[in-house]
Amino acid sequence: MTVLLLAGIVFTLILITKQRDIASVGIVRNITHKLKSRSLSTNYWQAGITLFVANAALFTLAIVILFFLPYGAIAGLLMCIPLSLFTWMLFSKGWRGSWKDKVRMAFIGSTFFLFFLGWIFWYYATLEPAYPGDDLFMVWIGVIIASIFTIGAMSVSMFVILRK
Repeated sequence: MTVLLLAGIVFTLILITKQRDIASVGIVRNITHKLKSRSLSTNYWQAGITLFVANAALFTLAIVILFFLPYGAIAGLLMCIPLSLFTWMLFSKGWRGSWKDKVRMAFIGSTFFLFFLGWIFWYYATLEPAYPGDDLFMVWIGVIIASIFTIGAMSVSMFVILRK
């Protein structure tokens, strides 16, 4: 599991450092050109809600893959993380509005991670032992790990979209 975590971190760092190279690929230029002609490139509410929905859809896809495929965690990492970064990069490159509106769009799109973090803490706060004497220490470790991953995902997505 540690190897999988390290591979995911290294893969994410490679994607972030090669962001400018990926942005110059033909398909990315075509998509951002089409995006610039829509109101998504100037209206931060529409773009932020679209990013929110994209994050929710990719998270749902990762959960479905995790539960229905053998070694689903590996497939989910290898598919959903690059798709998420790709989506955020498209909106970053296609944005034509002001910098302040871009920050608002990024915050609206990242609220999915904040809602998920809130759900994690609510789940832990309302959790009751299954039987008397049940130790909830492992649940607490899971909450800490999920919190770290959620804050990391939000930070990476904000970095990708707000990078000049």
